[in-house]
Amino acid sequence: MSDLIQFRTLKTEDIPFAMKLKRQAGWNQLEEDWEFLINAGGKANLLATYNDKKAGTATTINYQKRFSWIGMVLVEPDYRGNGIGRALLSRSIEHAATMGTVRLDATPQGKKLYDTMGFKTESELARFECSEVPDKLPGPNSDCRLITKNDLKNLLVKDAQIFGANREPVLNYFYKNSPDYAFVALNNEGEISGYCFGRSGSEFEQIGPIVAETVESAEDVLLSSMENCKGKKVITDAFTKNQKWIDFLEKAGFSVQRPFFRMFRGKLKYPGKRELQFAAAAPEFG
Repeated sequence: MSDLIQFRTLKTEDIPFAMKLKRQAGWNQLEEDWEFLINAGGKANLLATYNDKKAGTATTINYQKRFSWIGMVLVEPDYRGNGIGRALLSRSIEHAATMGTVRLDATPQGKKLYDTMGFKTESELARFECSEVPDKLPGPNSDCRLITKNDLKNLLVKDAQIFGANREPVLNYFYKNSPDYAFVALNNEGEISGYCFGRSGSEFEQIGPIVAETVESAEDVLLSSMENCKGKKVITDAFTKNQKWIDFLEKAGFSVQRPFFRMFRGKLKYPGKRELQFAAAAPEFG
């Protein structure tokens, strides 16, 4: 690593610089997203400097010492080609590896780098975009309603088993900022068979995570959330293994914006219940 590259902890005072990087990349985060990530990751978050100038960022969220999630690896365009991105990743991995498995969501371009750093692919996703939610949407087949605070307590326990670790701070953050996007679907016995959260971004409204016992329940909570996004651009980062789910997204007006690869480094002891996960929260959250 070049002696010109140095690191320090990413701080809230760096948010204007971080927002500049994310705008250059065309990403979706708001200032409050950066604030959450900085507070959640603490000293694991990095700001890289090059020749004493701010040059890049990386964030890391640890989930119960079961696994850590690396995200927001961004480099100032003027400083690209100097090894800053790889250096940020190496330093982030070095810290994250002390706190369980290292996980991340990679673009096809990023995957080439991660392959050389010992990462393996665990599943594939794609960002699906609906350029404008229409005024008329199909109604859900099951009973759906907004998530209540009482629901949230029970969902957090269930979600930890499905995701692989407790992500209460993330889901609470989504719920607090975008309660109108958080829905549950109920089965014939009145029990929760699916749920989703969402949040607003600078470019899109994002719906996810989406967790459900069946494809039909996943469809229902997504449609319910979209009801509150009419006229807006919406994205969801969907797992692509279930073709019936993908066919529904395309029928609902979504098209693929770009693919992702969910990757891990180390031993994946807590993969969660993948068959119940239909959409991720976002690459920076998992």
